[in-house]
Amino acid sequence: MRGEPNISPVKRSSAPLVQKEDLPSGVHGQLAGALHEVSNALTVVLGWLDVARARLPVGPERDAIEVARTHARLGHRISRAAIGSEVPGRGSSRRPARSVARAALIAVTPKADEMGVHVVLEEGADGHGLVRDVGAVLQILTNLLFNAIAFTPSGRTVHLAVRDESDHCVLFVTDDGPGIASSRAETLFTARESMRPGGAGLGLQHSADLAREHGGELSLASSGPGARFELIWPVGEALSQAGRSIPPPTRGSVVGARVLVVEDDAAVRSLVEFALEARGAQAIVVATGEEFDAIVSAGAPFNAALVDLSPLEGRATVALETLRATSPGIVTILISGVASGIPAGTESLVSAWVRKPFEMSEVLEVMGRLLAAPRPVFDSIPAID
Repeated sequence: MRGEPNISPVKRSSAPLVQKEDLPSGVHGQLAGALHEVSNALTVVLGWLDVARARLPVGPERDAIEVARTHARLGHRISRAAIGSEVPGRGSSRRPARSVARAALIAVTPKADEMGVHVVLEEGADGHGLVRDVGAVLQILTNLLFNAIAFTPSGRTVHLAVRDESDHCVLFVTDDGPGIASSRAETLFTARESMRPGGAGLGLQHSADLAREHGGELSLASSGPGARFELIWPVGEALSQAGRSIPPPTRGSVVGARVLVVEDDAAVRSLVEFALEARGAQAIVVATGEEFDAIVSAGAPFNAALVDLSPLEGRATVALETLRATSPGIVTILISGVASGIPAGTESLVSAWVRKPFEMSEVLEVMGRLLAAPRPVFDSIPAID
C-alpha cells in the first residue's frame, strides 16, 4: 500500500490554498514573489510557443505545441489570480466532458510514455454533456492522471472513463497500482503529504477544494489495489434544452454569440475556442461526428457554427440540415481546406467558406459581418483564401 502520513491537516476553504497566517514570517511575501516570477516566465513561454506554432505546418508537432500552450495559459491564469493580478476576461467556456477528458489524456501522454504506462479513455456513448469551467476540470484531471501514472507499474494501464447523469457527469481515473492504505485514505484530501516522489502534497487537497468551489466533488471511490478516483462535475447546460431561445449577439461582432465549433484537429480546435472566448463568444467545441450528433440532437440553438467537414465525412448534408432545423437562422461557416470544395447538396446550407490555413482575425471578421447583417444563403459559396 502507499505510504501512511503522520501530519496535521492544513486549513480547507475556498480561499487561497495556503493562508498567510499559516506561513512562517516572510514566507508569504516570498511565495507571492515566486508566483509573480512564475507568471512572468509563463508569459515568455507563451510568447515563444506562439512563435513556434506560427512557424510549424499542421501536424503532430503543431498539435504538441498547442497542448503546451493550453496548459501554459492555464498555469499563467492560475498564477496571476493567486497573486491578485488582473486576469484577462474570457467568454463562457463549455465543452463536452469526453472532449475535456481527451484533452487531459493528451497532456499527460509524454509522461506516461516515459514511465512505460498506457493511458486509455474508455469507449462509450456517455460524456456529451457540456461542462462549464473547463480549465478547472482539466486541472483536476491532469493532477489525478499524473498521480495514477506515478503509481502504475511499467507495462500496466491507467483508465479514464466518463459517465453521464441527469444534471452532472462523473469522470473516473483508475490506476493499476498497490492501492491506498485505509489510514491514508481518511486524510487523503486534508493532509499535506504527497503521494508522488518529489511532490509538494498539495495536489489532491487543492483539487478537492477546486471541485467544491465549482459545484463539483472529488472523492476516492475505491482504495484498491488499483485506486479509483471519482470527479463529479455539474453539467453547465443540460442536453434537454430543446426549444430554448437565445439572445442575439452584439451587432457587428461575435460578443454574446453562441458558436458551435466542429473540428477534429486539436491545434485548430484549441485556437478557435480560445479566440472566440477571448472576444466574448460562447464556444461549444466538438471533435467527432458522435459529439456533433449529441449536441445538435439536444435542440439548444446556436447563433453560428464553424464547421470542418472531416468529422462529418460522408454525411455533411444531413448533419447541416439537422443543425439548421434546430437553429433556424444560424450562420454556418465552413473552415476546411479540402481541395474538392463544398460537397454537393450543402451549398444552400452554408453562409461562407474560409479555406485553411486561415488567420483567426479573418474568421472572426466574416462571422461578425454575417451575424450583423443576416442575408439569404446563396447557391455559389465563395471560398475566402
